[in-house]
Amino acid sequence: MNNKFIFNLSLFLTMFIVFQACEKIEETRIFTPTASFEKAAATIKADAGTYNVKILLSKPLQKEVTIKCDFTGSAINGEHYTVDANTVIIPAGSSEASFNISILKDNIYDELLDIKCLLAPGRQYAIQPELNSEFKLNITKEIILPTLSFKSSEQNRFTNPFLEEIITYELNLTETLRVDTDIRLNIEGGLTIGADFSINGGNSNIITVQKGVKQKTFEVKFRKKDSAGFSQNLKFTLVPVTVKSCIVLAETSFANIKVIDPVVDFTSLLKSPALLGGAGFIMEQAIKAIDGTYAGKVALNMDKIASRANYLKTFRNMSYNTAFLCNSNSPGGDILRLAELLNFANTDTVIADYGVGKTTRYFSPSDSLVRFVADGENIRRGTVIAAPQKFTAKLVKKIDWETGTNGNKQWHIDSKLTNGLISQTTYSLIFDVIEINLVRLEGTFNMDDVIPSICFNAWFSSSSKYFMKNIPSTHNIVKEGNLYKLSYKFTPK
Repeated sequence: MNNKFIFNLSLFLTMFIVFQACEKIEETRIFTPTASFEKAAATIKADAGTYNVKILLSKPLQKEVTIKCDFTGSAINGEHYTVDANTVIIPAGSSEASFNISILKDNIYDELLDIKCLLAPGRQYAIQPELNSEFKLNITKEIILPTLSFKSSEQNRFTNPFLEEIITYELNLTETLRVDTDIRLNIEGGLTIGADFSINGGNSNIITVQKGVKQKTFEVKFRKKDSAGFSQNLKFTLVPVTVKSCIVLAETSFANIKVIDPVVDFTSLLKSPALLGGAGFIMEQAIKAIDGTYAGKVALNMDKIASRANYLKTFRNMSYNTAFLCNSNSPGGDILRLAELLNFANTDTVIADYGVGKTTRYFSPSDSLVRFVADGENIRRGTVIAAPQKFTAKLVKKIDWETGTNGNKQWHIDSKLTNGLISQTTYSLIFDVIEINLVRLEGTFNMDDVIPSICFNAWFSSSSKYFMKNIPSTHNIVKEGNLYKLSYKFTPK
């Protein structure tokens, strides 16, 4: 009996101890609160501004609890959003606290981003995955990206490489950009950036469009080519380097430009056989007179230059001779009528270099003075231009001109021996050398006029005291600063 009593007592004591231990464990578990988010997920629009995230404790404590959060997701902290802090303090006696997520809507270029808030483990609280230990905030935005395009009037253009033109393109946006954006120009065609043209003065095909603007221009400069018949196509296509900044519509994303130098059609000018059975065709040359008409016509023989298309040449004993190595012993001047710019009075101590009458045909020759440039693809109308250049001649003392009989004077004999080429003269009594500068030449040609014509203005200068000393009274010579302007007209005979 005693043994049975002792056994029952021992069993009771063991059960009591186990019960007390379980009660202690249960008491400890109860007083370690569980931390969780109020929600598992939520969705807001980017323009909502902020979102308040609430964290709960399963039971308040007598002292404050600090809970740490980690942040992940497709949204980037500091770029797409900011938070008050990555720790939240729940005051003593309270079971909840919250923090704000501020949405940086102007930095968002995606229709959907998400922020994942994760509770980090702590000593003051427990985390149970099934009790919202993670909160996901979805951020939506209606993305309407600005549309970038070429100005429609600039999508198809022409240029002639002989003109070395700078072509300006304008890019338009439907809305301003929020950030500086690089745009790449894809280049297609038979021309190479750097070798044949430059963009904004360099070899880069990247155009930067600054934020806050709706227009952007860039320049394409073509390198000079003197190659009549040249023809190439060039195409620029816009491609945003950052696709989230703007979009490009296919129909407005490109610009075509024809880089062409067509061979000009001179048929309407070169139609009447040359004078005296010579080579080429007849043209008439005139200078604008003070009454506004073109007077003092001179007939000349001319033709195309086979080796250099879009230039004309003249033949011996006619005009144009100084410009195209054609010397002449007959009066008439040259393509610029330089004789008209040198008029000597009877009291002058010098005369123009040797020859008969107006002798400026002996100015130093210039190859292919005037260049014809078609108007786009129209080979019957366009512009005429010439590069700046110098013409030189030698002046002979008047006393040497007047000594001896004509034909036996030393200057005349020398002229015949050298075929009129001053550069080859051995005549020792040269008084002076005169230079005339052709500063600028510009005009037009039109083969479809009632009378086909070539018209241009030429501006001259010279430091010589004999230049324009006695301006011809019949010519409409306009002085512009230190330049003298003459107007010329050429028509078929």
